[in-house]
Amino acid sequence: MKFKSMFTIYAAVLGLCVGLVSGAFLTIVTLLSQLLWETVPASFDLPVYYPIIFGLIGGTLVGLFQKYVGDYPKTMEDTMEEFKATKAVKYEKKLAKNFFGAVLVLSFGASLGPEAALACILGGLVTWVGDHLKFTFARREEFLKLGIGAMLATIFNAPLAGISEPLEEEYTSKTRRLKWKKLVLYALTTAFSLVSFSLVERLVPKETIFKIRIPVIDWTPQAFLLAIPALLVGIAFGCLFLALETFSDKLAEKIQRPLLLAVLAGLLLGSLAMISPYFLFSGEHDLLPLSENYQQMTAGFLLFLAIGKIFLTNLSFAFGWRGGKIFPAIFASAAIGFAFVTLFPYTPGLLTAIIVAASVTVILKQAIVTASLLLLLFPLQFFPAILLACFIAQKFSAFWTKTPPEKSV
Repeated sequence: MKFKSMFTIYAAVLGLCVGLVSGAFLTIVTLLSQLLWETVPASFDLPVYYPIIFGLIGGTLVGLFQKYVGDYPKTMEDTMEEFKATKAVKYEKKLAKNFFGAVLVLSFGASLGPEAALACILGGLVTWVGDHLKFTFARREEFLKLGIGAMLATIFNAPLAGISEPLEEEYTSKTRRLKWKKLVLYALTTAFSLVSFSLVERLVPKETIFKIRIPVIDWTPQAFLLAIPALLVGIAFGCLFLALETFSDKLAEKIQRPLLLAVLAGLLLGSLAMISPYFLFSGEHDLLPLSENYQQMTAGFLLFLAIGKIFLTNLSFAFGWRGGKIFPAIFASAAIGFAFVTLFPYTPGLLTAIIVAASVTVILKQAIVTASLLLLLFPLQFFPAILLACFIAQKFSAFWTKTPPEKSV
């Protein structure tokens, strides 16, 4: 009982550390991105094609980093595989590589998110704590899952994401008591993480689209008739994301020249940024402007934006610009949803929510995680439809691949 009580205290402290680390990391990236993409262009008379120049500079730096330092930052999948294989995540001389690799990629506008680097940093932190507190492997693994869950909940401002791990586990009468204990532990870690993160985030305040909203909804009967087509569009877009991921990986394997690959990715990033700034960054802070302005865009442009975004994300990752894919997947899925409701403007929020839920579930292969991430993205009235779309998409994904659902980002 004493150890269990102490582990609860450790989990709360872990939550505080997760929030502080995540907040500090994102603040640094935000400030550097603003310096590079806002302050510098505003202060100097740069040519209109400066995004291409920045892309090429970023590609060169990323390529040199990949060539001489290594494949950093590691992904969440890499982190978990290393942890299960070695019962640890190396932190000596590794944390700095993950940190600087991620800051470099994200500051130069990569269409990728911060969750990959943060997961690896947390893995190193958990290993360090486990070494000093003599945790068993089982406790270390649980500690790492606690940290990653809290991190996802924090950076996505999605509290339920922090407790999705125990919710995803198979429920039986024998595991009922253990599952409730895990839920409480995960909720505690997430709560402390959100509190500490909010304190750090005040240093660089920004508007967020992730918040509880219960607006008046104009329900139209046509929207319910279009729910199934919207679901199919979402599933198809998720499959396209995975297909482009496979294509990009195979293309990178054929070239196998880190510097050339990174420069090509930078050139593509800069070229697409010349067309629209929506191609820059993960898309987290562009969701709100896009949701407010999509009606001024054509369905064709929104379709181009959605497909271009996932192509850029997967190609950049395969070509050395490493990072997380969850944020870009949500943004691109929202763009394809907006394209759909531009053609069929019937309760657009509902149809967009269904498309995003189905698409992201196919990509992540986890229904509850996806639903928890989207809870605060759309009006609360749409959550039942989001949850249903997530479970249907997960069943389709499991049937299509003939394998049990598992996370692959």
